[in-house]
Parts: sequence; structure tokens; C-alpha cells
Amino acid sequence: MADKKVTQLTDLGNGLDTADLFHVIDDPSGTPINKKISAEDIFNNVPTWIALKQTAQTITASGSAQAADLLTAVTLIDATSAIGTISLAAATTDGQIKTILNSSTGGTNAVTITPGNFKQGTTVTLNAPGESVTMMYKSSFWYVISGEGHVVA
Repeated sequence: MADKKVTQLTDLGNGLDTADLFHVIDDPSGTPINKKISAEDIFNNVPTWIALKQTAQTITASGSAQAADLLTAVTLIDATSAIGTISLAAATTDGQIKTILNSSTGGTNAVTITPGNFKQGTTVTLNAPGESVTMMYKSSFWYVISGEGHVVA
């Protein structure tokens, strides 16, 4: 391996295991030392906050059915001018997390979300601007894990 650039190494893809190792340069601004750390130790001891830098999906509610995508972590629904009827397909990745926020600037139009394979009900409704729901897909079902002001039916 010493004779290869990192870009020439075989891609692990989604086969990361808890025992896999990362190369770390400890104390880079002082006395740098090469060390190793396991994937398990990295993800169980994140030393700072975690951000979702990805651009959110934005949907302007039209009164017609629209779909929240599974490729972005956050979907913003602007239901200022019309009700939002949003479908959320069953995910393909166990553990996927999806947050949907009613980003309306005013009005009383509700956002009704119908998740595929929803374990706790049939729909989630966001009745006012600022309301949100965060869901996790686990064992073939969507579950509500947090949010503000949402109603599950």
C-alpha cells in the first residue's frame, strides 16, 4: 500500500464495518503523529456538532400530490398559497432519516405527508408555519422520532 496514492486504492463503497480503520494525524499543529482509529470509535465519539450541508429540497405546495425525495435529508414545504399533499416513499436504506418542515411564510394551509410503510399511522400533518417532523426508516417502516407541532393520524 505504501506505493499507492489514496486515490488509487480500492473503493470500499458502503461496506464500512465498525472494525475498519482510518488514518489520523494527531496534533497536526503541534507535533504530528500518525495514528489509527476505528470507524466505531469515530462515529461513537464525534467531537463536534454534525451538520447537513446538503441543499434542502424545496416544494411549493400546489394543492396537488407532490413527492418528498429520498436523496435529501431535509424537505421544505411552502404551503403559503395552497395545501401541501406530500408523499414519502418507502426508503431503501435502513436507518435513513428524513426531516420535513412547513416553511410557509403565512396562511393556514396544512401540509399532509403520507409516508409509505408508516408504522405509527397513515399521515403526518403540519398545520402551521414552523411545524416539523423528523422520521427514521427502520426495519421496512417509517417512524416519527421527533418534531414540533405535527399531528399523526
